[in-house]
Amino acid sequence: MLFRSVKIMVLEFLKYAYFNITKGDSMNDILSKCANKAYMDLCRTIRFRTDDGNIKAEYKTKICDKLVQGYDVLCNAVNACSDEEKQKIFDREHNRICKKIVEIYSEISGFTYGQAQKWLNMMLKYVLLIEGDSVLKSYLHIPIDSYIMQAVGSDNPKLNYCLKLECVPQKDGTLGKYSESSSKPWSKWSYEEYIAFQNCIRKAISESSYSSPIEWENQAWIEVAEYRKQ
Repeated sequence: MLFRSVKIMVLEFLKYAYFNITKGDSMNDILSKCANKAYMDLCRTIRFRTDDGNIKAEYKTKICDKLVQGYDVLCNAVNACSDEEKQKIFDREHNRICKKIVEIYSEISGFTYGQAQKWLNMMLKYVLLIEGDSVLKSYLHIPIDSYIMQAVGSDNPKLNYCLKLECVPQKDGTLGKYSESSSKPWSKWSYEEYIAFQNCIRKAISESSYSSPIEWENQAWIEVAEYRKQ
């Protein structure tokens, strides 16, 4: 009983320290804070066409509000269809949200699909981690960054979770293994490159012992992060 109370106390502290989430927060509050936190995972890649901080803040708020709405759209869409259709419907609505993010943010920056997926996918991952479960868990896309590109397309024997796939987009327009010098940065990916990469991972995970791509991603990302510290 004591261990359980300490565990809850630790989780409450981490939620507040990392996301500014408190006991009294509504679900919409949690979604909004996760969306704002996810912005920090891609903001360094954004090339703004304005230096006005107020305008940047205004557009960030617009996107975070859109992501909060998008979460409900995704949940409702998945709940309203058959099991056979859930992934297809999730992918369709996910694409619509990403395209809307690109449309809005392109008014003040050279925003790409690769950046939009990172914002949405990290927000969804954070919600899953905070809530402990989600109707969306099995259908979530993996947030793409260089860590995951390496985990998917590397032959490094020191990385146990590597999938060793040749599906990483390259700068010359081909697909191949991950290479820091020749692989195309995730922030510049198109929708076609992105969804092909997701589908490649899904196929590999479906043939493994993992229950979902996001379960594999969590372990693989941490492993690459630790490896890069060496």
